[in-house]
Amino acid sequence: MRSLGGLGQFSALSLRGSSAQQVSVFLDGVPIGGSGGVVNLGDLPLDSLGRVTIHRGLVPVAYGGAAIGGALDLGSDLRCDPAHRRHGAVLGLGSFGAREARASTSLPLAPRRRGPCLDLRIGHAGATGDFSFHNLGETLQDPRDDHYARRQNNHYDRLLAQLAVHGRAGAWRYSVQELLLNKQQGIPGLATGQQARATSLATLVARSVARLRRELGDDGGRTGHIGLVAGFAVERTRYRDPLGEVGLGVDEQRTRSLDLYISPRLTLDLWRGATLLAMADARQEWSRVDQRLLPAPQGDSSRQRVDLGLGLQLDQHLAGDRLHLQPIVRLDVLRSRFAVPTGSGEQNDQGADHLELGASPRLAARLGLVHGLSLRLAGGRYFRPPSLLELFGDRGYIVGNEGLRPERGSSLDGGFILDLARARTSLYAHAAGFVTWSDRLIQWQQAGPSLRPVNVARARVAGLETSAALRLLGGDIRLSANYTLLAPVNLGDDPSQRGQPLPGRPRHELFAQSSFGHVFKARRTDLEPRLVYSFDYAARTFLDPSGRYEVPSRALHGLAIELHLARRVHL
Repeated sequence: MRSLGGLGQFSALSLRGSSAQQVSVFLDGVPIGGSGGVVNLGDLPLDSLGRVTIHRGLVPVAYGGAAIGGALDLGSDLRCDPAHRRHGAVLGLGSFGAREARASTSLPLAPRRRGPCLDLRIGHAGATGDFSFHNLGETLQDPRDDHYARRQNNHYDRLLAQLAVHGRAGAWRYSVQELLLNKQQGIPGLATGQQARATSLATLVARSVARLRRELGDDGGRTGHIGLVAGFAVERTRYRDPLGEVGLGVDEQRTRSLDLYISPRLTLDLWRGATLLAMADARQEWSRVDQRLLPAPQGDSSRQRVDLGLGLQLDQHLAGDRLHLQPIVRLDVLRSRFAVPTGSGEQNDQGADHLELGASPRLAARLGLVHGLSLRLAGGRYFRPPSLLELFGDRGYIVGNEGLRPERGSSLDGGFILDLARARTSLYAHAAGFVTWSDRLIQWQQAGPSLRPVNVARARVAGLETSAALRLLGGDIRLSANYTLLAPVNLGDDPSQRGQPLPGRPRHELFAQSSFGHVFKARRTDLEPRLVYSFDYAARTFLDPSGRYEVPSRALHGLAIELHLARRVHL
């Protein structure tokens, strides 16, 4: 997990040394992404989840063209028990004006066992974010003007509501949920220079997600299911920089976007140990930019893109499930309508209408070696179009590039999984090596006061990713850690950049956490105190593709005390 700027700021997931955009994020199987592809995990109702599924490297066919990092699917908690009602509340206060309040309820809408159930959650969070930091005074090499300053204009307020209804109707299982996000935040500007005072970003998102599923069976003994996954999202953002504090000048941009997704799916049991998934999906994205730049407004435009995908996936289990083979074939057809009339769009507008075909065949295998130990191998092609934010975004500190083309590449991935449990002890560990060769890799890099994405002609990202989690004495002692070794290399034709590491990707990253506690009985009530220590380290990296502007390494230590009462109240 990477968080940029503290509470309320952008948070995202990195897998296999990827950027945030290179990890596909789904909510109940529906691709999500605010502002056209960028997912801020800090703005999602993570406390309502029933499962989190992570696919590293190779991903199943339903998750698109296999983004370079992998895929993350956030599954809602859709348990429905007419005899059980659940209610909860969260209240919190913290440093730098942090505050949080949430309430939730889950209850059946009918007394029948298969009647519908309702889940409702609503919450508010905010912070002033006025922490102190080491200000370099715009002179990275001259320490004479260094001083400590307090962060300004770093506040945020966020309202998040979620309503879900799920249950059965005859032979069909269904779930429908609505998400509403309203967020107001300040943009503090660059930490090394004059801080912004009036720059702001307002975001309003309404998202709908629906799923249908029906089990199948026939007289021949074959079984399976059919289903439909669909989603619809409307988003409106307003970025204001009335004093020209963050970007290149006074700026105000209003963006409206629509995102429609639908995917029918059919799963059939073909023969013993073999299951076939056939699916199709269609995604329509539309974005309207109203650029109000003083003194001469420019940049107004409407853009749209349609992505049609077809895929087949065979899951073959052999040798008593010791061997699992998973061949995948997927084809994406991407139709982009980015051209705008003369005088519209940005200066030197590069938006154009074009058609892209992306084939991403892949093959994965898992072999059980001994009890609890398995070997996993995967390889294939991947295809990832740039997000609308990468193409047309403008937040002052980030500026899109209308000339971006989709990433393509090949990847290999292999490693071991250890999963053991005995009595009150469990151990999970994995170690995997990976390498990806990319054509036109989309890489964010410094461009004056802003970040801008560019296509790197050729790049290779290789590395080793490991993790381990150990639970002792029934959970009294919990130890976990993950480490990533990364060797990203620019293989482009520019002699000043060829052989240099890719910006923003540290060679070493380590996170470790230990938790100690025990459940005591106090007058028939469970009382569990816990002590938690965490350590987070990232090696040095660079801001530019030539390896000249270095970001030094950093280590973060965290210490926390928790108290859990009757397994219901958590402090």
